[in-house]
Amino acid sequence: MFRECPICASDAIALRFNGFTNRDPDDGQTWPVFGCDTCEHGFINPQPNAETLNRYYSKSYEAYDDKHGADGDDASVVARAKASGEFRHIPLPTGKRVLDFGCGGGYFLNICRQLGATVHGIEPSPHGAQLTRGQGIPVFEGSLDQFIAKHGDQRFDVITSNHVIEHVPDPVGTLKGLGTLLAPGGLMTIAVPNAASTFASRLGAEWHSTDLPFHIHQFSAKSLQRAATEAGLSIRELGTTSLPAASTQSLRLLLRRSYKVPQRLSQRLPLELVGKRIARKHDAEKRGEALLAKFAA
Repeated sequence: MFRECPICASDAIALRFNGFTNRDPDDGQTWPVFGCDTCEHGFINPQPNAETLNRYYSKSYEAYDDKHGADGDDASVVARAKASGEFRHIPLPTGKRVLDFGCGGGYFLNICRQLGATVHGIEPSPHGAQLTRGQGIPVFEGSLDQFIAKHGDQRFDVITSNHVIEHVPDPVGTLKGLGTLLAPGGLMTIAVPNAASTFASRLGAEWHSTDLPFHIHQFSAKSLQRAATEAGLSIRELGTTSLPAASTQSLRLLLRRSYKVPQRLSQRLPLELVGKRIARKHDAEKRGEALLAKFAA
């Protein structure tokens, strides 16, 4: 059990709430989530072990889908990226060496490859790694530490980790390890759920991205900044990014939980345009659904 914050080592920690998995209403397990008064980080305490977590991760886990996060067919996604000059918050990776840590089923790397990048993934899940490998994408099946032990001399122009760091036992060590793989002049982007977002602050354990016990860690902007500092990294940009669909989902849940709107009604309300406006507003306030940090070598 942690006696101090796993990010800043402060002993000013206390129980925030006893949460539950919002993926299975029949699961009776509760998870104590502690918070740090110093860096505002949240974390399951005690941390579940690998054997416990393996009971929750399955082949149906959506991150292992080889089309997870797709917004249209590959051709339209590639065309939009070329028109905008970027893909998922990174400049077009044409001619770059791209590493995706926690690559899942390989969708991001598949698009980067079509944009002219040389791609490589790291994925601890055998199922996710198999899906990525099946697309002809080189992937290391195992942990970041194992990858560094075998391939630590490699350097990458672009390193991404999209909604992965909240899953790992040691975020500071993970950020430090990824930093050693970044080439001079390179770019690294890290995205994690924002547990200090407007909706997370209102919904607590019931917010969709609290997502216990998959998300061992619950980051705030302050705790992500502190984790980067402890890892010897400097954040160049830190903001939030909200998918309109996620904001709409949070809004529907808030209507049910705080305003007692029946679920059958909240699901039928045409809230998509409202969700889109809320997403823009919250991001302008840097209180959106997810944190996005950019690091430069």
